[in-house]
Amino acid sequence: MERFYRLISSLIPVNCQNIDGEVLFHASSIGEINALYPLIKKFPSYKLSVFTKWGYEYARSLGLNVIRFPFDNPGCLRKILRGVRMVIIAETEIWPNLIITAKDMGIKVFIVNGTIGERAFKVYKKLGLFRRAISAVDLVICQSEEDERKFREMGARNVEVFGNLKFDSVERPIKNIKFERFKAKDSFIFANIRGKEIKDVVKAIRFSMERLGNLSFIIAPRHLENVRKIERELKRAGIDFSLRTKDGNTRVLILDTLGELWSIYRFGKGCFVGGSLYDYGGHSLIEPAYWKLPTAVGPYLHKQPYAWDMVKDGAVYLVRNWEELGGFLLRVYSDPSFAENLSSRIYGFYLKNRGVVDRVYERINLWR
Repeated sequence: MERFYRLISSLIPVNCQNIDGEVLFHASSIGEINALYPLIKKFPSYKLSVFTKWGYEYARSLGLNVIRFPFDNPGCLRKILRGVRMVIIAETEIWPNLIITAKDMGIKVFIVNGTIGERAFKVYKKLGLFRRAISAVDLVICQSEEDERKFREMGARNVEVFGNLKFDSVERPIKNIKFERFKAKDSFIFANIRGKEIKDVVKAIRFSMERLGNLSFIIAPRHLENVRKIERELKRAGIDFSLRTKDGNTRVLILDTLGELWSIYRFGKGCFVGGSLYDYGGHSLIEPAYWKLPTAVGPYLHKQPYAWDMVKDGAVYLVRNWEELGGFLLRVYSDPSFAENLSSRIYGFYLKNRGVVDRVYERINLWR
């Protein structure tokens, strides 16, 4: 299996980019880049490899020293790893050749903010190549005790739990966003909306429009290919809208740009974080927490280990369907004490859980 994998990956044509840097960070998604961002800033000499196109463009927009990951091509990896003294991998970006090649070259390898979903866990623990790679990692720093258990079962030798780096990742540059005609102040934000949720969001908007005054709504799809789906549902509901790239004097704005949601949160009065009304697993609640936004989520939160703690603490409000989402939206705008209580609780949860990046940095420095 290992020889076959290394042979196939070595035959895949890649654009072998490289830049200088003593520490190689690796990530894939925008969320993983955000998680690494405060840790990256602590190292004066680094480079970041990113697998996805969207992640690469986003990293460039942050001014990071970034290259495209060469699809685990061992020959290219050896070039990239020359002069590198440490590899730091985000979350679940487990590429066997990256880890094995680094260890063969005598380089320390760390996984930080480690987390792994149930499906990936069931696959990885059965594959000898992945078990070998994970067992070669010098230290895995996890988000939760459940993640620790999974990594140990997959063969990791040294595993520690530090919490979620994303509680520190929100302290990154804020973009100077301006709107031509759309009134963004005190808008309600639907963040990371995807798939079947689109219809629910549109129903909640229509419900709110019929009961409250001149509210504004911002819909931020999880993936840009969902923009057209959102447009179709809004047209069917007879709701005027405009796009971020060409905003107008409408009550609904669709965010059809990349990497702006974090900066747009500051305009919000409240929000709903998607990927949670259906079985997608949820998305980050930490960004609205930083901005003290009263926030609702659906019941599917298995990809955010801290999310149920927020629900139990009353830091976020749980909704199960579009009717409950519409009801939450009405309360945010009509019940000041309800909104203020949620705002205080979600920000308190954020403050209680930040500071992970300093502990991770100190631990890595002790190890190396």
